[in-house]
Amino acid sequence: MSCICRKPRSPYWMAKYRDANGRIVMRSTKQTKHTEARKIAEGWEAAAKSAGKHELTRAAATKVLDELMKQAGLGTFHEESICDFLWAWHKSREQVGRAGATSKRYHSQIEGVLAFLGVERAKGSIASLSAAELEAWRDAEKESGKAPKTVNFSLATIRAALESAKRKGLVLSNQADAVERLEGRAEEREPFTAEELQALMKTENLEWRGMIALGAHAGLRLSDAANLTWGNVDLTAAVMTFRPAKTEKTDSKPLVIAMHSELVETLQALPQGIAKAPVFPSLYGQKPGSAGGLSNQFAAVMKKAGVVVALGREKAGKGRQTRSKGFHALRHTMISRMANAEISSDVRRSIAGHSSDAMHSKYTHLSLDAQKVAVKKMEAILK
Repeated sequence: MSCICRKPRSPYWMAKYRDANGRIVMRSTKQTKHTEARKIAEGWEAAAKSAGKHELTRAAATKVLDELMKQAGLGTFHEESICDFLWAWHKSREQVGRAGATSKRYHSQIEGVLAFLGVERAKGSIASLSAAELEAWRDAEKESGKAPKTVNFSLATIRAALESAKRKGLVLSNQADAVERLEGRAEEREPFTAEELQALMKTENLEWRGMIALGAHAGLRLSDAANLTWGNVDLTAAVMTFRPAKTEKTDSKPLVIAMHSELVETLQALPQGIAKAPVFPSLYGQKPGSAGGLSNQFAAVMKKAGVVVALGREKAGKGRQTRSKGFHALRHTMISRMANAEISSDVRRSIAGHSSDAMHSKYTHLSLDAQKVAVKKMEAILK
């Protein structure tokens, strides 16, 4: 039978009882009151006896812990399920202003790991999620045909979620830390040549000509370009103001870009609109990927322009065969053209809207005048 005692000079009562293997153990109850310490000791002994008889179910253990925490004045014990915790973490990312595109990727990755675990397993405690399960999920993602970079990003997402659980005391360790990243380099993209740019800019489709000009002269990503409205564009001042979907946050400042004269002329050739009217009505709101998506439409534009593009390695399952050149290659092309025109890296970063140096964005503030001088250094594509 359990009993309690107190060591000399210690304010806390010790519990003495037999564990599930019948061994006598002593541990501190962290209680200074005799009555409360006695209740905890009896609770520990009861749990140990149940475990010894193989009668300690998860529900019974939760009940014991609930009672002990109440007695210690710590509220009640609550085990958060894998499913509930991951979705709550995702919601918290949205509330702190995580970029919309990134938040959507988190959603997809959480759905993926929960689907792998299965409905019943996902109801289990977040503290029970093991490194072996996460490793098996990583391998399944790889086997489905996904690229190492994509799988590693998914793993990093779950690692970040479990790190949050660790800080909150819901797990003792981050099990994702024990799962290694996959090796493998992403397939590289190539910039377009001057001849290819000229061929693309001669497309008869005015909307795609405008899209191409935005990519080649302003470095816009595919979705950002397609979702521009006339409220984002000031053709008179030759300035464009918008929030990139990839970096958009609730408290972020919009990106302001000086427009090249050829870009202005290309957009002027389109039917003009105001405010929230799309610059490219037939492309607005479309998804970049999927069958018939913007990426495939641009591939058709390239084919019609005679731009031959090498395909990456063939993949099976969920992996898709990449092209060495796509719309994003226009962004690489724009940055390369600016470098060749001897435009400084600070100005290139300002126009591109990204920086590998976080401090750079805090302490470097470039005026539109500097951008306008820079874009004038780049020659027009259709000379």
